[in-house]
Amino acid sequence: MYTQTMAGAMLVLALAGHSAEAFSGLGPAPLRANQQSSAVTFRGASGVSPVLRNGPARRGSFLTELKALSGPFGGKGWFSGPKERKSSGGTAVASKDSDVFKLAQENFKSWNDALLSKDHKKVAALYGTKDISFLPTVSPKFIREGTDAEAYFVEFVKKFPDGTITDDDVQPYGPDAYLHSGMYTFMTGPADARAPVKARFSYMWRKVDGDWKIVHHHSSAVPKAAGGAKAEVDAEKMYPLAQENFKRWNDALQTKDYKKVAALYSTKELSFLPTVSPQFIQDAGK
Repeated sequence: MYTQTMAGAMLVLALAGHSAEAFSGLGPAPLRANQQSSAVTFRGASGVSPVLRNGPARRGSFLTELKALSGPFGGKGWFSGPKERKSSGGTAVASKDSDVFKLAQENFKSWNDALLSKDHKKVAALYGTKDISFLPTVSPKFIREGTDAEAYFVEFVKKFPDGTITDDDVQPYGPDAYLHSGMYTFMTGPADARAPVKARFSYMWRKVDGDWKIVHHHSSAVPKAAGGAKAEVDAEKMYPLAQENFKRWNDALQTKDYKKVAALYSTKELSFLPTVSPQFIQDAGK
């Protein structure tokens, strides 16, 4: 078995123009019952797919060799990408101008547009049909089937959700999968009482039968800051009132009756910095 492993490894090196000596760092070491084994497949742009299987797990020397080979194989395998940086776990993080980052933005837009359509079937169609991992924002359930995802969106689209990404990263996992994670803010509720919900997200998108599908999605509200939970709850309760009062002020402007607008301002202890005046107004009569 070890002889087959070494033969497979030398084939990889030979295809890339490396000598067998480049692989000598592994050294002879027969498999033992308590050793872990690894299986690595590298597919180059040329279509050649040499495979190393059932070899003893090492300290990364073989992965180092494969990374070095990504150039001869066209630089389009798992270990390469334009202007990538490394995450703390060693996985490449795509740059903002890379194709995979742009793809992630397009797929998120498709998902959000489906929400805006209020068609729960359209949203659920973007998820895998089975063996998915879905932890929604406003449900205690761990959803594993596409039918359950559809049932969740029946109610969720009734909240009129509209999401905007505020910070994100994309990590490619080969040509057919990537992880998209970050922060987004949802506006929810009817037009006259919209309220923001800040949340964290992670999506794993995978190409299934030629179409991009969500196979993992985790979304959770940002935890309340220590000591700030009550203040945030109070602010959320005041949000509908703030919208209502702004509408009253704007409606008064539309009447072109300056007295009606001025009547909405306090007569004392006023602090007013108008748009088209250099004055700091502290008296409603001025």
